Amino acid sequence: MATEAELEAPECPVCLQPFDTITTIPRVLACGHSLCDQCLSSLPPPRPSLPDSLRCPSCTQLVPFLRSLGPSSLPKNIDLLRLVSPSPHPSLDRPTKPNSPLSASFLPIPWTQLDLLSSWKNWILPQKALSLASIHEESKLVSLGSPWFCRENQAVSLMPICAPPVSTNSAENEWFRLSYTAHVLEALGALDDEARDDLSFLLEVSSRLRRGICRIYGLWMGPEKEKCQLFLVSERFRQGLGMLREEREADEGLESGEMFRFGIVGKELCEAVLALHSEGIVCGCFGPSCFCFDDYGHCLLDLSKVLVACKKFQEHARFSASSRGEDDPNGSRTQVFVAPEVLVLLCNEDANKDCGFKDSVGYGSDVWSLACILIVFLIGEAQLVAELSEASSCLLQGESTELYNGWKKKVLTKLEVLLIGTQFESLLPIMELCLSYHAESRPQVSDIWRCFQGPLMKTCADDLAASDDFLSKKSSRCCLLFSKFYSSHKETSTVSLREDNNDMSSNISDKYIAGSSRRGNDSLQQVDGELTESLNSGSFKSVTLHGHRDCVTGFAVGGGHLFSSSLDKTINVWSLQDFSHLQSLRGHEHRVMAILATSYAGQPLCISGDSRSGIFIWSITSPPELDPLKKWYEHNDWRYSGVHSLAVSETGYLYSGSGDRSIKAWSLQDYSLLCTMTGHKSTVSSLAIGDGILYSGSWDGTVRLWWLSDHSPLSVLGDDTPEKLAPVLSLSTGTNLVISSYENGFLKIWRNDVLVKSEKVHDGSIYALQIDKQLLFTGGWDKIINIQELSENEAEVEVRSVASITCDSVVTSLLHWHGKLFVGLANKEIKQVYYRGS
Repeated sequence: MATEAELEAPECPVCLQPFDTITTIPRVLACGHSLCDQCLSSLPPPRPSLPDSLRCPSCTQLVPFLRSLGPSSLPKNIDLLRLVSPSPHPSLDRPTKPNSPLSASFLPIPWTQLDLLSSWKNWILPQKALSLASIHEESKLVSLGSPWFCRENQAVSLMPICAPPVSTNSAENEWFRLSYTAHVLEALGALDDEARDDLSFLLEVSSRLRRGICRIYGLWMGPEKEKCQLFLVSERFRQGLGMLREEREADEGLESGEMFRFGIVGKELCEAVLALHSEGIVCGCFGPSCFCFDDYGHCLLDLSKVLVACKKFQEHARFSASSRGEDDPNGSRTQVFVAPEVLVLLCNEDANKDCGFKDSVGYGSDVWSLACILIVFLIGEAQLVAELSEASSCLLQGESTELYNGWKKKVLTKLEVLLIGTQFESLLPIMELCLSYHAESRPQVSDIWRCFQGPLMKTCADDLAASDDFLSKKSSRCCLLFSKFYSSHKETSTVSLREDNNDMSSNISDKYIAGSSRRGNDSLQQVDGELTESLNSGSFKSVTLHGHRDCVTGFAVGGGHLFSSSLDKTINVWSLQDFSHLQSLRGHEHRVMAILATSYAGQPLCISGDSRSGIFIWSITSPPELDPLKKWYEHNDWRYSGVHSLAVSETGYLYSGSGDRSIKAWSLQDYSLLCTMTGHKSTVSSLAIGDGILYSGSWDGTVRLWWLSDHSPLSVLGDDTPEKLAPVLSLSTGTNLVISSYENGFLKIWRNDVLVKSEKVHDGSIYALQIDKQLLFTGGWDKIINIQELSENEAEVEVRSVASITCDSVVTSLLHWHGKLFVGLANKEIKQVYYRGS
């Protein structure tokens, strides 16, 4: 037997100082735990609405504490004082306990590993923002509806980002569907790190630029019939730069009256390119289709079209290299202009091995491409483009630059005829430098811009910007021509972009229809596809348990058993080992409405309530006893009000919510009625306990809070406006949170008694609700189980859809236990859903 010296002195659970009779006097809280005087004074109120309370560090319950009286308002723990030494111990440092994050065990959250959601959530457009009519219809337009960030029915371009992995969903998993957000993040996760970084950088730059660039709105994923293709959505204007050239004969130059318009367009072309260079972005190639005009006639650079041009040229260059120049690598067929050093790098495999593009491609490459666009727009000779293609082919075959220099000389001769004697004559020497074969000899885009600025300042000074706005970064951050985010992902067994997808990307604005009449929740069912990379190694399974003859009303786990209640007046007992049916507990003469499992005085118990206000307590043995350990009826009037909800506290009290609008507290020691709590105006449909508080939800649309210590009322959560009331059907609690579900399909989240989230998540009543660590499960009338991730910070609480499960009947009850989700259905079935890895 241990001596008194061998016994460790009792310590305060917060500061870890041994209790004594002077500085660290133990004070007993209402929950039974003890703290020292100093810690009691330093602990802040857990909620602003509850100043005279604190959270017990040992059991995390909320308990009363009158701060005006201080620690002296609580009794001393005499039993602990008998064990302590009369002399105080020196002070010890008070360690802080790190918060260890809890992870959900039902399924791997798709975006956890790469932390994709926090980085990309603001760029994911709602699926209902766009509606895909038909991929083969040429007369349709794409519109973005009327979100807050764009004008109504804004036309947009859709640029395919990547091809997701081949869908491997089998028939057995057709009922399990990842959410729209999860599919988008899956596609992003399939990109390699470099491609994802480039895409993120492009989106950030687009959000910062306000002039000369078509805005990129974000990412959007098509419906199931398009294999969940991910698109980059950007602003679109139909009138392109090529339309101005089509107004004149193909081989005619500009008339004198059009020279002013040429100056305006050339200046705005330069400003658009300079805007990208100021952010460190190099395009790598330009074509007439890359530029467009807005509704006010200003020229803009369409980044989506730049990406399409880059992608097409990459494919064309690879084909040309393999065909030994049989097709034009830089000609009229591709309608893009690529600088000589970029062309050689793309098409010459030996050059590609010996040097990296970062050393040879830069802002000078865009200068060359921009000069070619200005030349063709000014001269208008298609023959010059064909000769440029011939010269480019000679460069690829390793021949001298003589043919290229001949093309350059002919172009400059044409320019002299058109520009000498005009206000843009100063453009001639700059254009000669722009067409230099060596990139280091080319000027900056700002030099071209100044050639337009000078003549135009006299007539339109208000349209000019200071040259300080056009400072390119010292080195480029991203080259769009070499970006991989529109064609690359990590999987080796992937689906390449189909030919019709390539055609779609070039004329995508003619193949979609505006507006979407589908409700937001429909996207949970319309999107189908492959699981995320973290789920690809396994699959979700469903096992049906048969045993009830009517609707399943609840679940409970205790004593190594699973209990299920039903309207058939029975409670079925299932093995947690193999989920075989062990036996049925019969005794209720009416429908079993509520059930729970608990342990009191070391004895596991199952407690059930029926529609005639009967409360039955069953002893959980192996196997469970067939007869109830105790039963009684709680109602005290002529109505069969019924027990609709049950809850049990750690202090040994059972709480029952009834149809008579009351909550009754029963002692588990002698099963006597301790008190009756009144205040609700209708049936108490749900009960939940958390943080030392009893929460009660009612059909009157409110959630009431009660102290567990003395069962006094605390506050009421809910709107008292009659037209806004909806019956509360279920409650679930977490740390500082209480979540309530309603008959109208809404879900409300309260944090510290303040409503922080109200969102419609189902079409119809939500009968079942459970929060387990990070996952929130809801199910109800629409026969769908929504699985959502719940996260919070100091500013907000977020609910993000992860997946949905389609059921054959109305979902009436849910229970998550050790990675398995038990689903009670109105058609008498119990579904067990779980993830099975490889």
